[in-house]
Amino acid sequence: MSKFRPSDTPPAPAPLIWYARCPTLTALGLIANRGVLQREFLRENVHLVSVRENSTPSVRQGHLDHSLPNLIREADAATALWAHGQNEKSRLLAVGRTWHSVSVVTRPGQPIRSLRDLIGRRLGLIKEAGNFSPAQVRSLRAWETVLSVAGIPRSDIEFVPVVADHPSVPFGDVARREVEALLSGQTDAALLFGAKGLELARSAHLKEVHRFTAEDIRKDIRLSGLVELRAVTVDHVLLDGRADIVTRILGNLLEAGEWARAFPKEALKQAAIEGKVEAEDAAIAYGDWLTEGARIGLEPEQLAALEGLEIWLKGRQLLPESHAIADWAEPAILDTAKANLRVTA
Repeated sequence: MSKFRPSDTPPAPAPLIWYARCPTLTALGLIANRGVLQREFLRENVHLVSVRENSTPSVRQGHLDHSLPNLIREADAATALWAHGQNEKSRLLAVGRTWHSVSVVTRPGQPIRSLRDLIGRRLGLIKEAGNFSPAQVRSLRAWETVLSVAGIPRSDIEFVPVVADHPSVPFGDVARREVEALLSGQTDAALLFGAKGLELARSAHLKEVHRFTAEDIRKDIRLSGLVELRAVTVDHVLLDGRADIVTRILGNLLEAGEWARAFPKEALKQAAIEGKVEAEDAAIAYGDWLTEGARIGLEPEQLAALEGLEIWLKGRQLLPESHAIADWAEPAILDTAKANLRVTA
């Protein structure tokens, strides 16, 4: 039986609802493989379908630019910001932050032993096909952070573009292409992220120059560019027509964070399943910050991090100067979901 109170108003017919998440830690990922949403709407005419399991190009593209009708998405915030700047079809429900390891790697035999040795080197900068590359944003922000911490001016390195699949491809070849470019001599150093990065570095026998752990990133404000920001967004038509369903789904996402804190070992297992990695690599990558990363909300600290990303995107003409997070966010839905949880607690 649902823990969330149904609306007193007779609801409109429920549409087919798409949900999408990225293959790292998300609150949506923590409940997707456990059938939580299906149980929530078991006795109702509500059908939830995963974008990840669908290969239709329009569906795959539509979850990126939020043109897919009836979509709820928890994934990288840069794409969500860009999509809203393009068409204003989404509404922001919550923000999450993932802390996982980021490794600077090189191929064996390279005389790169510290971050300062990156001076004069060719650094791999991934670029996915299409109008917007989430991986390129992540890589460039991360490299800028690493270079700043190392005290290396942008003029002292060379960014080498590394081409990858379109970002709509599930579990695409971004990290693999980074490794191939490094081993072939196209680049001298690369960035690998999270548990998948640890796995690839080990299997390719790469040399790890420096690893920023989840603990490092969580504690050092200078490393904020290495935090993976997530945005929980919804199609505005679905929100306007079926706010009751959206509120209940958001309530389940809030509960996912509580569940992760109560069952950290199971949460780690689910995160490993989502990323298609070994639990041991996930444990190393997330450290003690996996359960904290499962939490979503619109607290000042989360919004400040999102605003920092918004400013960064505007500085690179990837977002209109007029874009405002306050005009995008719908905090009332989160407040209602929290209130429903308190009533049923």
